[in-house]
Amino acid sequence: MDESVAFLTANYFETGKKIVFLGETLVPAKSKDYLKRGELHLEVSPLYVSRVLNVAEDRGSTVIMVHSHPFDHGKPQYSATDDFGESRTSETISKCLEKNPPVGSVLFGQQDASARAWTGLSRKTMPADVTVLQGKIYRSFRDSFQSDRVARKFVDRQVRALGDRIQEELESLEVGVVGLGGTGSSVAEQLVRMGVKKLTLVDHDVFEPSNWSRLYGSTWKDITKKKLKVEIVKTHLENLNPKIICEAIPRSVMTGEVLRTLSNCDIIFSCLDRHAPRAVLNELSYQCFVPIIDVGVGLLKGDSGNLGGSVRATLIGPDLPCLFCQEMIRPEMITAEHLSPKEFESRRAEGYVSALEANAPSVVTYTTMASTFGLMLFQDLISGYGSEQFSTLLFDLHSKQVMKLRSSKKEDCVCQKRLGHGFRIPFSVSD
Repeated sequence: MDESVAFLTANYFETGKKIVFLGETLVPAKSKDYLKRGELHLEVSPLYVSRVLNVAEDRGSTVIMVHSHPFDHGKPQYSATDDFGESRTSETISKCLEKNPPVGSVLFGQQDASARAWTGLSRKTMPADVTVLQGKIYRSFRDSFQSDRVARKFVDRQVRALGDRIQEELESLEVGVVGLGGTGSSVAEQLVRMGVKKLTLVDHDVFEPSNWSRLYGSTWKDITKKKLKVEIVKTHLENLNPKIICEAIPRSVMTGEVLRTLSNCDIIFSCLDRHAPRAVLNELSYQCFVPIIDVGVGLLKGDSGNLGGSVRATLIGPDLPCLFCQEMIRPEMITAEHLSPKEFESRRAEGYVSALEANAPSVVTYTTMASTFGLMLFQDLISGYGSEQFSTLLFDLHSKQVMKLRSSKKEDCVCQKRLGHGFRIPFSVSD
């Protein structure tokens, strides 16, 4: 079987740790574009490269070089011939494009793929994620990952259920959790127990006595101390597994610096109860191709004392309707959250904004259920076994029924206008 090649145009951004390429338009090579083609070597014509460059220039993008090693059955490794050919081709591409951008590379084997970045004109490589949208699934290709086989005994029964491939995927992922309350702390603990080894935790709130009943990792002693939630959860997770890499960010997600850090993540859990920060994460998902699972609990206490409402988890990202499409985020609520108390009362009296629930009812049973729903969607996403028919799991507290929901995308929605633009479009934050 002969090697094959194709080029993708792509947006890109740098996170500080790696370069992330967001695949756009495929420009496949035709038979006439190959100068040489065999099982172990190929060359393409300058006319094909020129055609790719024209598409990239028109879009203001860079290029991802893609080729195959059909003889590789494991994680494919770049050969010395690949290194030589790609270094020259990437330099040519970078020279011909405005601002001499980095150039991406993906190498496919029979069952897996590897990726790297060539940094502009330097002929040097660095870590890269190349993310391509495939329907509901984000395929992210990266450098090889070494699984910790010694630690497998701790998740043996999970491996029996999910298999080695999914366990290796879990161990390789970097997962963000934004909001470390009842849902977020439960998500974080379950992720560590599942084998996730890299976490980024974001929350600027201080632990309060009322949090104790729902916040996993908190103890009776924390009630008298002014600790940050993120510190409590980080300490708890490191006690569960001292080998994890856990970055705790005691800041609001409403900053560009925090969003850039979160863009390193392969997936993010949004565990927030305010509309404005959830809207910013919604932007991050569509601009940077980072799948986000938004979890929430809405409890309603009826006049007769009965408890109603719902528990929900929703997967969002390209090819799926966003939180605005589904009206899970409403602009009037974002406006209300930014008003002073005096302005809020005035506008509420005039009927322009709804009431905000500062101390909404909450029960650990339901916050834990919401986090588990979110992790079920997470497991489906990484396994590729998830249904295309729904993106939301919802439990109705009154009927005690679980529903699978899927909304429609709104073509004029903000998510479609921001799709794949990375950091070219500013986020809705003050900095």
